Amino acid sequence: MENGISHFQYIRCEVPRDQHVSHPDFYFRGDMKLGAKQNYYCESGYEKMAEEATCTQDGWTPNPLCMTVSRKCGPPPPVNNADTVEMTKKEYSTGEGVEYICFNKYTLDTSPPFSRYLTCQQGEWSGNIKCLKPCTVTVEEMNERGIELAFADQQKLFAPHDDHITFTCQRGKILVGFSLRQKCNDGVMTLPKCV
Repeated sequence: MENGISHFQYIRCEVPRDQHVSHPDFYFRGDMKLGAKQNYYCESGYEKMAEEATCTQDGWTPNPLCMTVSRKCGPPPPVNNADTVEMTKKEYSTGEGVEYICFNKYTLDTSPPFSRYLTCQQGEWSGNIKCLKPCTVTVEEMNERGIELAFADQQKLFAPHDDHITFTCQRGKILVGFSLRQKCNDGVMTLPKCV
């Protein structure tokens, strides 16, 4: 204390230009000494943390003066050929995720940009979920192409994505083309032909 005057009387708060205050030079002018109070508004997408700002020795309080509006998400959207692992809620906060699982025989694609999660981000669900389809082969299709399953005990008329089915030519027929072992790609399988 010098000459009976506290150094706190000389504390002044700066105009809060970096705190998402709308028109800070308009609202924060005039008396900005310690203890001064100012009414203010926030930029779009931000909300006030208090009715008014107060000048303290640490600057304006509350700190921050404005924060982003945290919007909630409703229930997660339906995804083709998949369901959520857990029961869904009516409301989710930003950052919360929901895990999905594909229906039986479908395969979850986890290669970017896909994953098993959707995440709530400021009121919107973000992320990509994709379930790759299995391939099915009918007896009629095999008869039309002169093929049958290679292994007598194999009743496998379907294959999940990325799996294989091995065929053989029906008795007395020969292969036209190159491979009797075919791979399923998201519901599509090229069947060999024997004549």
